[in-house]
Amino acid sequence: MPIINTTKGVNLTQRVTVAGNFMARLIGLLGTVKPDPLKAFFIDSCSRIHTFGMKYPIDVVFLDKHGRVVKLFRNFPPNKITKIIPSAHCTLELPPDTLKENKIQIGDNLKVVTDEYYHADIHGLKRIFHWPANFFIALLWSIFVLSAFHNWQQNGAILSLGLVLVNTLLFFLFLTRRESSDLSHRILDWTIPMFTVGLSMILRPHPGANSLLNAFSGVIQFIGIVTIFCSLVSLGRSFGIIPANRRIKITGTYKIVRHPLYTSEMLFYFGFLLGNMSIFNLSIIILILVGQIYRAVSEERLLSKEKMYLDYMAKIKYRFLPKIY
Repeated sequence: MPIINTTKGVNLTQRVTVAGNFMARLIGLLGTVKPDPLKAFFIDSCSRIHTFGMKYPIDVVFLDKHGRVVKLFRNFPPNKITKIIPSAHCTLELPPDTLKENKIQIGDNLKVVTDEYYHADIHGLKRIFHWPANFFIALLWSIFVLSAFHNWQQNGAILSLGLVLVNTLLFFLFLTRRESSDLSHRILDWTIPMFTVGLSMILRPHPGANSLLNAFSGVIQFIGIVTIFCSLVSLGRSFGIIPANRRIKITGTYKIVRHPLYTSEMLFYFGFLLGNMSIFNLSIIILILVGQIYRAVSEERLLSKEKMYLDYMAKIKYRFLPKIY
């Protein structure tokens, strides 16, 4: 049914979807990536709206309990919130530029007829929790930033400073990582990456007596840190732990191998093992290597849905080491 402006005697042709429950009101248009010119979204008992997480602007009409227009916003931009409209009782969200023809003005009376009720949208739900999840993970990672900084203050070693820089960069990447357009729903694709990251945190110092080997260990660890940093910069906001498509990266260190970050991490762990050899550390690093291989395979399985990544795999043939694997 159209939206009827009974004052002007004109109709808007958009079909009306009503937010009939809390979840519908919470998610709203967040699950959409572009406006649908044939749809409008109606929210009852609403005197303020926000567009946090939206990908496009919207036109907004606030109505009082009698259906009279009390406030208009034309092309209200994403990531904003309106002020409270005290006289508003409900809200009509329309595609951008719907109001530019002045079919609706303040003081007009509208008759809004329901066409359908909103159904849960998983994409919108993901978008709601994206930034809170980013903030929570970044907050947890700040513990490692502070720990690395404390170690650097104590020993002043350049290796410790490198760890401070890498963990600080990881903190900001967790905080700002972009949303995924596709995400693996396989249980192992979630548990193994998280388990692998957790394993790296239980490695234990076990310094050997050979000073030359310890020095060589420090050099390899430093090279590993530098390459980790470069790989993270190349990956940018596409960084994540769970296999997901956050925009395919084919530049920077990704011109050398398909998973330079995992290669760099394993180089660092190898250097650590040389200077801290123990059965425990050796076992953990072997498990990390297996986990990294699984992560690489599961990410490629997901990303291979796109032709761009298939072309990339055809061009860059090796996952970790050129001419080897």
